[in-house]
Amino acid sequence: MILKIIGIILLVILGLLLMAVLLILFVPVRYRADVSFDGKPDGEAAVSWLFHLVRIRVSYHEHADVSGRVLWFKLFDMRLWPPEDDEAEELEFEPESSNSKVTASEPVFSEKVNQEEDKPKPVVEAAEPEPEQDVETNVSTVQADSKDDEELVVHATELSSELDEPQKNEAKDFSSDKSIDKIRFRVKLKEKLSRIIKKVYALLDKLRGLPEKIQKVIDSILKKKTSLEKTWNSISMFWHDEQNQKAFHLIWKRTKKLVRYVLPRKLQGRIHFGFDDPYDTGQVLTAVSPFYGVYARTLTLEPDFTGTALDGELHFKGRIALWYPLWTAARLFISKDFRRLLKFFRKRERNTKNI
Repeated sequence: MILKIIGIILLVILGLLLMAVLLILFVPVRYRADVSFDGKPDGEAAVSWLFHLVRIRVSYHEHADVSGRVLWFKLFDMRLWPPEDDEAEELEFEPESSNSKVTASEPVFSEKVNQEEDKPKPVVEAAEPEPEQDVETNVSTVQADSKDDEELVVHATELSSELDEPQKNEAKDFSSDKSIDKIRFRVKLKEKLSRIIKKVYALLDKLRGLPEKIQKVIDSILKKKTSLEKTWNSISMFWHDEQNQKAFHLIWKRTKKLVRYVLPRKLQGRIHFGFDDPYDTGQVLTAVSPFYGVYARTLTLEPDFTGTALDGELHFKGRIALWYPLWTAARLFISKDFRRLLKFFRKRERNTKNI
């Protein structure tokens, strides 16, 4: 009985593990998005798994939010952009602006007070001084003025004597300055001539070594040409090999199927666009026209040749199951040609590392 109970428990555990593996492999991850643009972007995207029991939602309505849920429990709910710290700073900044208004209004009151203070006050007439005191003060001021005039005369004579002395000295030194200028001119001329001679000798030396440099450049070009020819020949041989061609064809085929599987299965939308120059709008239409058979049923393009315009909406849904990418990888590794190609690239990486 104990062995039977242990066996039943093991079978239940294995069954649960197998069921979990099957759910992970075959239950697809579904995604959808609803995006619109009319002056400002606005949209919502969601990724869900196992009948919306696990869900992650991203929305943008003037700010970007992301949230995640498992069953009825919220795992996370956060703000992506703009951060909450920036909003708090903006809120703190608003009262400062109101205070600034109050402070701006305060100087008006102070100016009024200053104007009242600056008004002329009534002057009280002073008592007239006695005539005897006025006479004494006039005498003292006259004596002070006479002393100042004498000092000014003395200073003027000193300045005139100082100005006359350099004029006399200049006449003496004029002849000596001419001789000094001639000597300086000769020295500068000699220096310039010596520099020119040195440059000529250096140019002659370069011209002598020019043929050797040209020969080195030609040899390096020839070596590069031979190395390029070798690399081109090796690449062409590698590309035209039959086994490699089979491997490339298999990779291209499986990647196309994988991309088709991953792309959304339902796509609907409308795009209204236009540029200042109608020629640019026409160029965009010509570039998109080869893909008309792909998007014509689900996506409508509305060109505007009158001016700039950009608005529209886009809705798409899709699903991805894990078994399909694993199946494509298994199909590639089963092929001998693909394994041979991988071995070639691994050997090449090892050789480059050793070098």
